[in-house]
Amino acid sequence: MLRIAFEVFVGLLAIYGIISLVSGLISPIRQRLGSESSRVKMVIIMKNQEQTAEGIIRNIFTADILRRVMSNEKLTVIDMGSSDNTRRILDTLKNDYDFFDVLSENEKEDIFKKFDADASPKKEPIGKTTGI
Repeated sequence: MLRIAFEVFVGLLAIYGIISLVSGLISPIRQRLGSESSRVKMVIIMKNQEQTAEGIIRNIFTADILRRVMSNEKLTVIDMGSSDNTRRILDTLKNDYDFFDVLSENEKEDIFKKFDADASPKKEPIGKTTGI
């Protein structure tokens, strides 16, 4: 039991460290580009994480990581078909935080739709001349 608690604690510290590192790398870029043009989205993918899900989500919101990293300050968690209580825990947490979405495994492609629409370059028609 003590080993599991230690592993959960180490896992939470590792996730916090990774998020802090990403935040430190993205923050200067975000400031140069302006927060409105930032297309950074934080997505966490989970499966059967009832022991750690609540701690991870609460630490992200408590440490104010979303505000420091992203302009829209929205977290998306995808539950990949957990057979334990992970989805129920995530749904409960969704009621506690406004900027938090929970998607199921079959909804995971939805997070890419906005990026695809925004990132599509506008192409000139073939054969168009700019005229003399």
